[in-house]
Amino acid sequence: MYQEHFKLKRQPFSEHTSVDGLWIDQRMKEALSRLTFLVDHAALGLVTGPSGVGKSALLKCFLDKLPQRCEAVYCHLTHLPSSSLLKVLVTQMGEVPRRGKDRLFDQIYQAAKRTDGTLLLVVDEAHLLDSDALTDLRLLVSSAIDVAPPLKILLVGQQALRAVLKRSQHADLLNRVNVQYHLHPFTKDQTARYIDIQMKQAGGPEDVFDVSVKELIHDFTGGIARQINNLATACLLQATACNVVRVDEALFQQTTSEFNM
Repeated sequence: MYQEHFKLKRQPFSEHTSVDGLWIDQRMKEALSRLTFLVDHAALGLVTGPSGVGKSALLKCFLDKLPQRCEAVYCHLTHLPSSSLLKVLVTQMGEVPRRGKDRLFDQIYQAAKRTDGTLLLVVDEAHLLDSDALTDLRLLVSSAIDVAPPLKILLVGQQALRAVLKRSQHADLLNRVNVQYHLHPFTKDQTARYIDIQMKQAGGPEDVFDVSVKELIHDFTGGIARQINNLATACLLQATACNVVRVDEALFQQTTSEFNM
């Protein structure tokens, strides 16, 4: 509906944007440089950030640009018990999981050996991992010294993951983290730039949102990308309903009066 009203080619604030449509801001560049180092020289990486801040977009960019020498296995079903998590990882490698944790470990090791380069296990939503799963992942990394090519693990999760890793029982795992990055929300300037870029890439004008409104959107959302997407979309819908092509402060207030973040 609002796409026709604003003559847009696509939704500007969709969470499922293609890699080509993602904005690589300074935060992304810094994080990607660290993840590149993980692939080349490290064994265990950690990326954290609030929900909706852009961790999935970062992973999408990172995995899209992986060198051919690195094979990635992605898993986000981290609420499962440890043995089930290992089975999911083995299944993601295209194999039938065997019975017994020792055999699952061996399957992962053998997969690393067969990889023409590096095998990278990407564990998303890692803040949901239980204690046993974290221990098993540590054992995978520590045992990987005998595996050629090396096995690497990237843990991605919300801020609570850092608190979990600081507990005494996970000190060995935390000490093995070679590369880490905390993804912060957008600054006010980044929020404004993000809104402009998303509108432009969707085929619309960059001046739909007043400057003051972009600042209000940042204040209302705290610079969280997912919330910016939701609120900006709500503003476009409200503008369409009011048959206007500018989002000013009055329209913003109309939108937020019924918009619960």
